Parts: sequence; structure tokens; C-alpha cells
Amino acid sequence: MPLTELVHYFNKRNQFARGGAQEEGLEFSAGRVRARVGNRLLGSVFQPLVERASGRVVGHEAHLQVLAGEGLALPAQAVFLDAQDDAELVHLDRLVRTLHALNFLLQREQSGGFLALNVHPQLIRAVPDHHGQVFESVLSRCGLTPDRVVLEITDDGFTDPARLACAIAEYQERGYRIALDNFGRHSSALDRLEVLAPDIVKLDRSLAGHGSHLALARRVVSELVPEIRRLCMLITSQHIEHAEQLELAKDLDIDWLQGHFLGHPDQDCKPIVKPRRRRLAA
Repeated sequence: MPLTELVHYFNKRNQFARGGAQEEGLEFSAGRVRARVGNRLLGSVFQPLVERASGRVVGHEAHLQVLAGEGLALPAQAVFLDAQDDAELVHLDRLVRTLHALNFLLQREQSGGFLALNVHPQLIRAVPDHHGQVFESVLSRCGLTPDRVVLEITDDGFTDPARLACAIAEYQERGYRIALDNFGRHSSALDRLEVLAPDIVKLDRSLAGHGSHLALARRVVSELVPEIRRLCMLITSQHIEHAEQLELAKDLDIDWLQGHFLGHPDQDCKPIVKPRRRRLAA
């Protein structure tokens, strides 16, 4: 389906869901998809994730960008603070992920790579079951399948991990890979991590190490890495901002690397270079 028709389809669908709000929704302009929410104009940027072993870009995480209106000086995620209730937040979260999926479709260099999308933790608490079902229909319209999507979820505000673990399992049953974001910010409990059972663990900024804290980060992460590997999970070191952090992540055999030192969020994805196949000897 042409992108202009997709934008029209999602706008019509969302207006029915919310009972109007024609001034809000998606628009296609200057080769990009934007979203109007309140008096803000929102867009997408993509930050690469790099495979440590090969140095190849393997996927991109989508970030929200405020292009116009209120909040230009604030983090883009502050837009979620304006949601009046759970229903509005769930609608906004799905709209933002739809925005990112559509802009990902416009990327010529994304073939073979995955798209990482953040899921607001309040959506997990607000939606009782069938996690991923609604967004799977969005992806289907976009020609994407769940196996090309990594959903990033934080363990924020869940006293009992059972509900979050159930949501993660439902997403995984539909073919999504799940990344537990900011592991180590509130908890680095391995028994809790085993219950949640994500596919990927993204280490918190505090575990990347800064200045005099590099040695401490090395000790902590060197103990965590073998235990996380025992649980058969991939490990991502994010917020890599200088060469010392990159060397630390490489020394500890982290699987995927992410941060401004490796690539800033940009409107265009980095090329996905597929590994060369070895020729069999004659």
C-alpha cells in the first residue's frame, strides 16, 4: 500500500478509536511522516546498534523528536506527561510507534536490520492482556513482521514482576523480541531477570562507566555478564559516549553496542551490511 494511503488509513482508524480529533494525527510531508499531537509536531530519528564481534550495524532504535510547538527544549518523551488518562497514553504510545514504523519503511538502508521501539511502562499496566495484538495489525499494514521488531520495555514501577513477565511472554509468543531497558538502574537482581525472561538486556547508563567510575563499572559488569549469558540473553551496552567506554564494552564481550560515540540519532538509518558468505572449497 502506498505510504500516503497508509497515513490516511491510520488517521481514519485512530479518529474512530478516539471519536474525532481531526486536528491530530499523521501527515506525510517532504518525504517524511510526522505526527500532530496537541500543538506539537513530532518526528522520528534512528540510532544504530552495532554488533561488537563484526562491527556491523544490525539494527536501529527509533527515538521521538519534537519538531515544532511546545516542548522544544524538553526531552521528547515529556509528551507522554500530557496524557490525561490511561486510554490517552495508550493511544499516544501506539501512535508514536506507528509513526516510527512508517518512517522506517522510508529507509532504503534498513533492509535486513531490525527496528527497536520503546513501549511505555504504563501501557503494560493499563492493557490487561493480548499484548502486541493491536500493534501487529499496524505492522502488517506496513509490510513488517514482528520478528523484525525489538520492543524495549523498562522494569519501572512493577513491584511484582508477574504482570510484566506475562506481557513479555505474550509479546514473544507473537514473534517480537523483547529488550529489558536500563537494567541496573533500579535493580540488577538476576532472579528477577530470570522471571522476566527478555531476549535482550540493555545495561543502564550507570554501568557504561564514567571517568573515575570506569573501574567500578568494569567490576560490576564483569560479574553480571556471565550470569546474564547463563540465562541465554543478549547484552547491549548503551550510552557509549567515549573511547574508554567502548573499550570496556569490547573487553567484556558485550554483544551489541549503542551510543553517540558510535552514531547519533539521525533521520536516516545507517546501511545494514550483510555478512559475506564464505565460498566452499572446490
